[in-house]
Amino acid sequence: MAGGATKLTFDAASIRPSSQKFVIKGMDFLDPVSDSAPPQGGLFSWNVQIVWLIDFAYDLRSSQVKREAWAALPKWAQDGWYTIEARADGNPTRADVRQMVRSMLEERFQFTGHLEKREGEVFALEVAKPGLGLKLHPEGTPCTLSSSLTDENKYPHAYPPYKGFPPHCGVFNRALSRIGERRLEMLDVTMQQIADSLGLPQPVIDRTGLEGRYDAVLDFGPNTIPPNTDPSDEIGLPLMPVALEKQLGLKLDKQNALVDVFVMDHIGTLSEN
Repeated sequence: MAGGATKLTFDAASIRPSSQKFVIKGMDFLDPVSDSAPPQGGLFSWNVQIVWLIDFAYDLRSSQVKREAWAALPKWAQDGWYTIEARADGNPTRADVRQMVRSMLEERFQFTGHLEKREGEVFALEVAKPGLGLKLHPEGTPCTLSSSLTDENKYPHAYPPYKGFPPHCGVFNRALSRIGERRLEMLDVTMQQIADSLGLPQPVIDRTGLEGRYDAVLDFGPNTIPPNTDPSDEIGLPLMPVALEKQLGLKLDKQNALVDVFVMDHIGTLSEN
């Protein structure tokens, strides 16, 4: 692991345009909401778009800020996919790797950007019905879901299927039906991680006052149903705000507050390895 006190870099990194578009590899680690530790040995293998690297490097958590980062990119950067192989010697922390990815963006794409605070609308996540749906995660225990939630006969259209992609610690967004109904699996997470995972247009801030780490599952339906879908595919799930209150005992209250706004200063095309 090279670098001084304020700049960390990978010891080796290769970035190549990818022919495997839409094959995401490494997103679990790069998701800012995740708290996954770097792999043993410091070897990273990713197949992602630039915006996922930006989200991770600058710790962009709200859906609004992520959309701003994506919209600021030129079209080639919005559309391109990249295969990345990187190595960090020693035992870097997740925060160390975030700085390394930022350095990699600066060196290979001449990327610079920054966050600003501006007045805007937010949702405050609050407790509506204490004790409903949220379960404290006992420290050191595995992350699992009940067999009734992972039953392939009950959820035949779950994607990725549970058989090939079982539940794991952190946050995972899984499709439940072909009409866009989804499940948020949030296992061994903080309340702010739950707030960051909701994917709403405005940032969500944790005002629940709940400490510790929790397990929670949230099933919800889409705002609009795609045309020409088979009605038999529908599970019949409520929209996000209703599901949040009925299933987890939480509610959203719209407020004004200072929010993060991401500003892209510069980006260039990929330099050679």
